[in-house]
Amino acid sequence: MPRDDGENVPQWRQRRRDAILRAAADLFGQHGYAGVQVDEVARAAGVGKPTLYRYFPSKEELFLETFHHALEALEAELDAIRRRDGPRREALAAMVVRLTDVLAEQTVSLRVLTGEHPELADRWRSLYRGRRRPILDALRAVIVAGIDNGEFRPVDVDVVPALLLGMVRGGLMGAPDVARRRLARGAIDLVLHGCQAASAEPILAFDKP
Repeated sequence: MPRDDGENVPQWRQRRRDAILRAAADLFGQHGYAGVQVDEVARAAGVGKPTLYRYFPSKEELFLETFHHALEALEAELDAIRRRDGPRREALAAMVVRLTDVLAEQTVSLRVLTGEHPELADRWRSLYRGRRRPILDALRAVIVAGIDNGEFRPVDVDVVPALLLGMVRGGLMGAPDVARRRLARGAIDLVLHGCQAASAEPILAFDKP
């Protein structure tokens, strides 16, 4: 898919591209892939349809680039959470909430794509697999830090992050009618109670709005 790497790109062009991606993310998140038309994205971004096509040659490429952009932003957010001071349990809970929010915006589309657009669904999965490592590394770093400071009991730090990521994605796919924050609370409850050291104080930070 065509991409601007941020170097030698006029600021106005990058701002326009970002506006298109924001509009697409909002619409795809609300209505799913099948429920969004390119002209709706163009109108929401404040550009003409021909202009949008100069940045993204098809609806499929726009959808995939929107997901790529969301994963890049998620990686940056997780890294920022990892670097914050404070209990590692709170950091892990915050990561699960962000994971749930970002992946939930894609799940509506993915269910439809799997049945009606299998090739696009395969490209989505390939993109997701290619961007999983930074997410797993951020989860692993927080779990390792929690083990080191006594908040978490020793767990398999190579397996637990993958299980956690799979639990969030599987929950979103398998329980489409469950609110994303409720699903995040369930995942946090399972993981924190499973990892928590016997001496650690219980934490309910994920219940905060």
